[in-house]
Amino acid sequence: MSYYRYTDFKKACENDRDNVIPINNVLENARNDFNLNTKSQLLDFIQNDGLENLTFVNTKDWENNPNKDKPIKVDAYEFTSMYKLGYMAFMHNDETNKWLIKSFHLSSNRNMAIYLAMGKVGLINKLEEEYE
Repeated sequence: MSYYRYTDFKKACENDRDNVIPINNVLENARNDFNLNTKSQLLDFIQNDGLENLTFVNTKDWENNPNKDKPIKVDAYEFTSMYKLGYMAFMHNDETNKWLIKSFHLSSNRNMAIYLAMGKVGLINKLEEEYE
């Protein structure tokens, strides 16, 4: 069971955008992996149900938390978008009242055999062209 309610995070992406902060390489990965070029596009994608087949993966303590005395939980999810399997992790800092998007990238659980087979028959390029 997730630590946070996903609906609360999604509402913040719509109504409280200044308090949703992509950290680390989130924006670079969103751009490279999903063609989401700005924070605004990323938050629009989340709030407009761009994360299809959203599946909870796990909850863990934030390993890089600068304040080890106040643990922060991180919820992780996998999702699909077109033919891609993605991974997103987020957390909420109660002290700052900010949602932090910790990760947003292709999932390492992708079924590479299917992906490579689709590429061999030209489906990957066709799908990418359709959505560019």
